[in-house]
Amino acid sequence: MTPTESRHEGGLSIREQIERYRRAFIAVVSMIVIAALVSGYILAHENLKLPGWVPVLGRSYFTLKAEFQTAQAVTPGQGQAVTIAGAKIGEVASVDLHNGVAIVTMKVVPKYALIYRNATVLLRPKTQLQDITIEVSPGSPSSGRLHSGETIPLAQTAPDINFDQFLAGFDTETRAYLQELLAGAGEGFKDNGKAFSATLKRFDPLARDGQLIAQQLEARHENIARAIHNFKILMEAFGDKDTQLADLIQSSNAVFKVFGEEDQSVQSTLRLLPGALGKTEQGLGKIAKAFDVVGPTLKDLHPFATALAPAEEASRVSFKTTTPIFKNEIRPFAHEILPTIDALQPSLKDLAASFPKLQSSFSVLNAFFNEIAYNPGKNVGGFLFFLDWDSHNLNSVVSSADANGVLGRTLVYFNCKVLPLLAPVATINPTVNVLVGLVNPPSKAACQSAGILEGATAAAARGSSKRPAGGVFSGLNAPVFGAKG
Repeated sequence: MTPTESRHEGGLSIREQIERYRRAFIAVVSMIVIAALVSGYILAHENLKLPGWVPVLGRSYFTLKAEFQTAQAVTPGQGQAVTIAGAKIGEVASVDLHNGVAIVTMKVVPKYALIYRNATVLLRPKTQLQDITIEVSPGSPSSGRLHSGETIPLAQTAPDINFDQFLAGFDTETRAYLQELLAGAGEGFKDNGKAFSATLKRFDPLARDGQLIAQQLEARHENIARAIHNFKILMEAFGDKDTQLADLIQSSNAVFKVFGEEDQSVQSTLRLLPGALGKTEQGLGKIAKAFDVVGPTLKDLHPFATALAPAEEASRVSFKTTTPIFKNEIRPFAHEILPTIDALQPSLKDLAASFPKLQSSFSVLNAFFNEIAYNPGKNVGGFLFFLDWDSHNLNSVVSSADANGVLGRTLVYFNCKVLPLLAPVATINPTVNVLVGLVNPPSKAACQSAGILEGATAAAARGSSKRPAGGVFSGLNAPVFGAKG
C-alpha cells in the first residue's frame, strides 16, 4: 500500500482542507493581522519603547542620568517629558535610589543629545496636578560633552519645591505679614489690572537700559579682572628686574637734568614755533590751491588715461615683436663689438684731447657764418643779398647759350660821373674810341649844365665823406635800390 493511498484513506490533505474551508481560513488570518495592527497601535500610544535590536519598531536612545535630592512625582512609563527650551527631546525611563539620592534615568533622542558636563537639570510641574517635566539646560561646549550613561551630579540639579514647603520656611510673624501683604495686594489689584499692566509697560525701557548697564558692568568686571591679572604679571616681572629699574630711574634723572639745563633753548624754540606754524599754514594754503588746480587737471587727464590703456595694449604687440630682436640680435651684436670698442679707446682719448681746439675752430666758423648771415635791416642789403646778385650776374656773364658763343655778355654802364674816365681811355685805345662814339655819351659840359657833374674836388670830398668805415664787410651797409643812406 502506497503513502498516497493511505493518506486518502485516512482523510483529506491539509491543502485540500484549506481549499475546502477557504473563506473561514481567510477570515481567521485577516482577524489575526487586524489584531496585530491594533495591538501595535495601542502599544505605540502606550509609550512602549523597544530596544534598538528589535527590527522596524526598535530604536536606540542616548541615556542621560541625573542625581536629585528628591524625585517626588517622577513616575517612569507615564510619558513624562524631558525638554530643552520647552521642546521635548526624550522621556523618563526609570527612577532608582542610591545612597539616599534619587537617580533619574532619561532616554534622549540621539540627534538632541548635545549635552555638556556643566549642564543643569530642574524638575518643573506643568500644572498643580504634579505632572512633572525635566528641564535640561545643555551647558557650554567648552566644558566637554557628556557621553551616554554618564550622570549629572547633585550640585547641578534642583528638585520641585511645593508651595507648602516654601511657606513652612517662614516663622509665624512672617506668615502673618505675608497674609496681610497678599490681602492688601488683592484689594489693590481689584479692578486695576489694566492700570497695573500699563505701569509694568512703563518699566520696559528701564529694564532694557538696566540690561545694557548690566552687560557693561559685566564687561567692565572682566576687564578689571584681566587688568589685575596683567598687573600681577607686570609686578612679578618688575620684582626680578629691580637693578634694571634702578638704572632706568637714574638714567631718567640724567635725561631730565639735561632737559632742565636746556630750558632756555626749549623756550627759544617755542617762541619760534608760532612763526613756523604760520609759514606752515601758508604753505598748506598754497598746497590747497595747488590741489584745487591738480584736481580738475587729473579729471581732464582721465580720458587720456582711459585712452592710454588701448595704446598700451596695442604697444604690447610691438614689444613682443621687438623683444626677440633686442634679445637675439642686438644683444649678441653688442657683445661682439665690445673688443672693437676696447681697441678704439686710445683713439677716442686722442680725439677727446683734440676737441678743445676743434671747439675754437668751430667758434671762428660760427662767427664767420654769423657775419655772412647778418641782416643790417629794412631796405639795407646784406652779404647774402649781394651774393645772390653776384651769382646771377656771373651766370649771365659766363653763359654760352647766346648767339655770341663763348664771349661773355657785357653790360656797359656809365653816367656823367664815369664820363671823365672814358675820354683818356678813348685817346689811347682806338677800339674804345669807336665804342664811345657809337654810344654817344653826354659831354662834360652837358653834365655840368644839368647840375649832374660838379667839380672834381667837390666830388672827391663827397666821396671821402661817404666812404664806409669799419671792417671788411662794413661796406654792406650802403643803401640799395636808390634808398637814401
